[in-house]
Amino acid sequence: MLDLRRLRYFVTVADELHFGRAAERLHIAQPPLTRHIASLENELGIRLFERSTRAVTLTPEGAQFLEHARQVIEAAEQAEVSAQRLAHGTAGRLAIGYTSSIPMSPAFSAIVRGFSREAPDVALTFREVAGTAQPRQIESGVLDIAFGWAASDHADNADQADGAVAQLTVARQPMVAAVAANSEYAACAAVAFEALAHESFIAWPPGQGSVLNTALHRLCAQAGVEPRLGPRASQVAALVALVAAGQGVAIVPAFAASLKMADVAYVPLINAPVLDQIIAWRTHDPSRCALRFAAFARAAATAG
Repeated sequence: MLDLRRLRYFVTVADELHFGRAAERLHIAQPPLTRHIASLENELGIRLFERSTRAVTLTPEGAQFLEHARQVIEAAEQAEVSAQRLAHGTAGRLAIGYTSSIPMSPAFSAIVRGFSREAPDVALTFREVAGTAQPRQIESGVLDIAFGWAASDHADNADQADGAVAQLTVARQPMVAAVAANSEYAACAAVAFEALAHESFIAWPPGQGSVLNTALHRLCAQAGVEPRLGPRASQVAALVALVAAGQGVAIVPAFAASLKMADVAYVPLINAPVLDQIIAWRTHDPSRCALRFAAFARAAATAG
């Protein structure tokens, strides 16, 4: 196995064609440099340099070997850079899961876009995963990072750990009522949920939007009513479209108001429940990229 250090010594002497100047560049004494070159020649079984009292020149074999030596050194340097990027989490792969409503949120796009700019050598893949299935897929390694929702029950965005999964709050979203634009509520500055309690609610299917459905059922419980459930939909845009079609009222995160539909109005709820938008990752042996992503999301949430 060739000594990479001796290859670097050889290339430096070939560049300078002078052992003294090469030794100065390498910050070593000339006699050890001469011995290293002689050892390399013995190992290879060829003479690399012709030496005289007046000049040092490459032999034909040395000139040909120089091309290969440069390629080996360049490959070694690239490998070292790649290893450093992997160690710092700026290269590699991340599998990111998200619930169906998450891509509409400003925090999701800001964090993903910002991380891609900071770590362009990290390949990101995305898949939609129901919130109830995310912890299992994180633990099994199918997902590295997951975006989802949680009930807002703490005052800051500090990391929370629950066994094999850690989570961080990256944004908070109050719930609002999506109502028909011609309804009596549309012109209200805010509305109490009790005023809507008799309406038909467009909700998420079982197994999807569990935290959002829980918020709706909690509001109904506080109002002392059983929710009248209308059609189900698995996308925020579909919920809002069903409101526009006159099929009921939807309780949705505030960012849904970015969906501009002529037949829909978004009305703040008095004492509205607030949801935490979270990211989650493995606590046991997470990838460097996942930790880098979590650190970036933490900084972005703090700055935001």
